[in-house]
Parts: sequence; structure tokens; C-alpha cells
Amino acid sequence: MAKIVIIDDDLDILESTGALLESAGFQIHSVDSVEEGLAMIDGLSPDLVLLDLLFPEDPSAGYRTAGAIKEKYPDLPVFVLTSINREYALDFSRDDLPVDEVLTKPVRIEHLVELIHRYIS
Repeated sequence: MAKIVIIDDDLDILESTGALLESAGFQIHSVDSVEEGLAMIDGLSPDLVLLDLLFPEDPSAGYRTAGAIKEKYPDLPVFVLTSINREYALDFSRDDLPVDEVLTKPVRIEHLVELIHRYIS
């Protein structure tokens, strides 16, 4: 069973996305802080990471965390989940982020599951 770590400060996202992915057959481990997420990744050796881009205490935490994950585990797929492109008019593209996929919240679970299978199969 593939292991996925979800790092997001929004508890509703952690619960709902986690539950939906568990029902799709994945083993889910979720945390609401980047520090805990990085420690969890080190301990679990997951197959994929879902990471929020913005955290209230540090707006650049998601970007820096994605870079740290990719530096330490270059083959570990990292997907960023964000509402930035919809709610905030920030000028960035997927190419600006050290991640494999950038997905805008709310993510259609069918699309997310399909992408996950592409990366971990």
C-alpha cells in the first residue's frame, strides 16, 4: 500500500483529502506543520508528499519545504496544493516551484488519484 504524507495547516483539508485517499487505497499520514512533516518524511519514507504552499506563520514555508524535500529526496514526488492562483493574484508558475505537480484547491479527488498513480506506479 502506497504511503502518502499530507502537510497542510487546514485541518479540513487534512481530514477530507486524507479520508478520500484512504478510501482509494492509500495509507495516509497527515500533519499540520512543516517541521512535523519533514520529520514524518524522514521516518516513514513515503511514496508521495502533498504539501500546502502557504502557511499562516510563514508564507514561504511551503516553497522552502518543497525545496528541502526535493534536495534530500530528489526522486520523491511532491505535489503542492494551493488556492493561490484562484484567491491571490501572485505571479508564479509551476516552473518556479521545486515540485512535480501544482494543484489548485479544491482538487477533484479523481484527478488527484490519477496523478498519484502516474507517479508511484
